[in-house]
Amino acid sequence: MTLPYNIASSAQRPQYKPIPLLGTDCVIRSNVPLAPLTSFRVGGPAEWYVTPKKLDQLQASFQFAHSEGLPITLLGGGSNMLVSDSGLPGLVISSRNLRHINFEQETGLLTVGAGESLPRIAWKAARMGWQGLEWVVGIPGTVGGAVVMNAGAQGKCIADILVNAHVMLPDGRIEILSPQDLEYSYRHSRLQGKSILVAQATFQLQPGENP
Repeated sequence: MTLPYNIASSAQRPQYKPIPLLGTDCVIRSNVPLAPLTSFRVGGPAEWYVTPKKLDQLQASFQFAHSEGLPITLLGGGSNMLVSDSGLPGLVISSRNLRHINFEQETGLLTVGAGESLPRIAWKAARMGWQGLEWVVGIPGTVGGAVVMNAGAQGKCIADILVNAHVMLPDGRIEILSPQDLEYSYRHSRLQGKSILVAQATFQLQPGENP
């Protein structure tokens, strides 16, 4: 497929028919306003935009952009993201719908989708009687962004509890990376500035007083 791709200003961009990926559950839409999706509430539209819900849809989104030669911009919860008034060219892939939570009681391993909010998973862990995430309650944003930037508070950081992260490479391949692979430092990982999206992450929790 050849897209009617152009990088004209947002006012000049036409609205094209949505492009379905893997059925009607996931579609690529054109000229989508990004201001409502960011904390600053400003900025122009995405030339192309998609919100995959499942791993295969995420993979199809990356492969589509790769095959069409579209630049990729990754969007999580939109916290502290400032978008230009002219918008973003290429395909914006949002992880906000990559939401799932799986907890292994026997091992204390919590696996969550990149679109899950940090406060939500912290409260869920606490209600189950497990600790390790209580310090993220006051951090806005999503799991994916936290893994990429090594989010931290109260002297703790994501690198302290991360077991591994499933990431999507620009060509649609999946890799499983350890904290060592991510080359963590203060508020930094080797994923920053790259078109690599965190799909899910696994954290090691510890039993609280009443696990």
